[in-house]
Amino acid sequence: MGQTAVPTARHKRPLVRRLLLPTWEERKRMFAPQAWFVVVASYVAIVFAFVCPQDFRSGNANYIWIALAAFMIRTFLFHLGLFLSLIALVAGLIRRWWLLGAAVPLIMFTVGPALWSYLPHHQPQVAGKTITIMSVNLLHANKTTGPIVDEVVIARPDVLVLQEYTACWHQAFQAALAAEYPYVSYVCRDDSFGQAVYARRPFVGLVDSHLPIGTVGLPQTRAVMLLAGQEVALYNVHLIPPKRHDWTIEQRWEFADLLEQLRREKLPIILCGDFNFTNASAFADELARLGLIDTHRISGRGRGTTWPVLTFFRYIPGLRIDHVFLSRELTSTSSRTGVGRGSDHRPVVAEIGFAR
Repeated sequence: MGQTAVPTARHKRPLVRRLLLPTWEERKRMFAPQAWFVVVASYVAIVFAFVCPQDFRSGNANYIWIALAAFMIRTFLFHLGLFLSLIALVAGLIRRWWLLGAAVPLIMFTVGPALWSYLPHHQPQVAGKTITIMSVNLLHANKTTGPIVDEVVIARPDVLVLQEYTACWHQAFQAALAAEYPYVSYVCRDDSFGQAVYARRPFVGLVDSHLPIGTVGLPQTRAVMLLAGQEVALYNVHLIPPKRHDWTIEQRWEFADLLEQLRREKLPIILCGDFNFTNASAFADELARLGLIDTHRISGRGRGTTWPVLTFFRYIPGLRIDHVFLSRELTSTSSRTGVGRGSDHRPVVAEIGFAR
């Protein structure tokens, strides 16, 4: 009897070639499991980031890494949402409806608030006169002072708060603004942590530029000024960025001390500066529990990003890490970001008054 031919299995390309140079059919077959992994992992990551307990005074090494991971997830929620939107788009095109349905709630949570911020909203009402506050991180290494000085002159704020203030910047601002802003408190440094406050009208009492915040003793400023005939406390804060493990610990210690300072504050609060955290962070949640809200959330539009302005990263959707926070007694009729040419931050300009 003749032998019966046995059908051979379809030849498969080597695994390495399928992974590195997949065909279109192989791409489509791989997309679903990979996309499901990203979607499920996103749910897990977001839940973890929002339930992670916050102990801003802890120095435990393992806990700091966990807290930093949660911090970074919340910082880049919008960017995660953009990636998930791409997955949802492809899922719709290839009719993976369950995958699309699973991604949509994540997109609404991560991208939805940013889209909502572009819609017109109610204009807050103020009682009495308002003042304009301008907060600028100058970039201490920036020697081209003209563009930012010109931007300040055009904005004409009543109070100007500055971070990364150096002797070079002091010379430039004194030459341009001394006549119009005769009331100045400043600490010049060669690093990123000099500060200054310029005002058209005199401060009430002495300005404290050395608040006991953190363990390093970096300058942090508190001044008292008059708004519509009433005293308010103005803070100029620059928290250290969480670039390293020890810097992360210091930032959290600084913030814990700042919270204590704000809890003891008896006056209405205007809290300005470069905080190195976004409104999606647990830091902002703690400020909200004290009744402090970003002027951008009150009267701004869009995402209001302030960083970065320089390097390749300026082409990627940025972050809002520079803020003007207000206590409950105050409100904002307008809040916008400037240009900040020469710096790596955009300024924040807010018009502030007592809430009616």
